[in-house]
Amino acid sequence: MPKYGPAFGMATNSSSSTSDIIISSSSSSHQMETSHLPITTHKLNGQNYLQWSQSILMFIRGKEKDDYITGASAAPETTTSTYKKWIAENNMVMSWLVNSMTADIGENFLSFDTAKEIWDTAKETFSDKENSFQYSYSSMAST
Repeated sequence: MPKYGPAFGMATNSSSSTSDIIISSSSSSHQMETSHLPITTHKLNGQNYLQWSQSILMFIRGKEKDDYITGASAAPETTTSTYKKWIAENNMVMSWLVNSMTADIGENFLSFDTAKEIWDTAKETFSDKENSFQYSYSSMAST
């Protein structure tokens, strides 16, 4: 399946920094619809939190899953019939977040339990310039 480049709809064979995802959703007639969409062209790299957060937020809101990062959709009791659906959707949002980060940043978020934890920690870690600089400096120092 072709990747979509910056000029939406134009196929390209070159690799880019775009995070791609395959989305499946049920329509009212319960038919499965799959589309190949870019999550964002702004992968979180430690220095671009504002661009990344706004871009990924638009994507998540567009999928009507922003309750998972705001905390409005808290995990139901494990004995309820909605628990499995909540786990699946929370994990889907978690994967969107982690896959929209550079590999070295994303791997630090793999052990989190909720999309909200990832969202809040990314904000706390990267939202101000001082923290972004500290991340950049410590990354350079460790290489």
